[in-house]
Parts: sequence; C-alpha cells; structure tokens
Amino acid sequence: MSATGSANLRIGAAVARIEGLYTALRSARNERERERILADLADAGRRLTARSLAPQGTQGGGARPRSRWERRRLLAARGADLVAALATGERRRGKG
Repeated sequence: MSATGSANLRIGAAVARIEGLYTALRSARNERERERILADLADAGRRLTARSLAPQGTQGGGARPRSRWERRRLLAARGADLVAALATGERRRGKG
C-alpha cells in the first residue's frame, strides 16, 4: 500500500472515531458522561486535523489541492477544527 493510501486509511479511521463519539454523545445519560465524550471528541478532532494536514506541509500557502484525496483531507481538517472548537466552546454564535 502506498503512503498516500495508508494516510487515507488513518484519516478514515479518525473520521469513524468522531462519528462514533458523536453517536455516543447523542445517547449520553448524564452531564458528566457528556463532558467526557465532548473532551474525547475535541481530542479526536485535533488528531484528525493533524493527520489531515500532515501530508500537505510541502504545498504552498494558498495552492489548491490537486487530487480528490487531498481535497478530502483538507475538508476533513476543516471539519475537525470546527468539531474541536464547538466541543471546547471556543466558537461563539455570530462568529464565522
């Protein structure tokens, strides 16, 4: 398997982890469990961001990703940043 294929599998696994945590969050029974899951979700989002952006470190700042998988990595990183921000309360209403 190529390095790119391996990276894509890791990203897919990280996304699956976030999906599982989100499902668990929806069925959380109490506030303590909800807070624990939110912390895990924020950590998973940060890990996904790191994995998504790692292979793109050699690209120039504003260059558009060329391949479908590079675009997916970039979108996964953006989504992970949003999840982490929402889970930690850093993003406020009215701000983009």
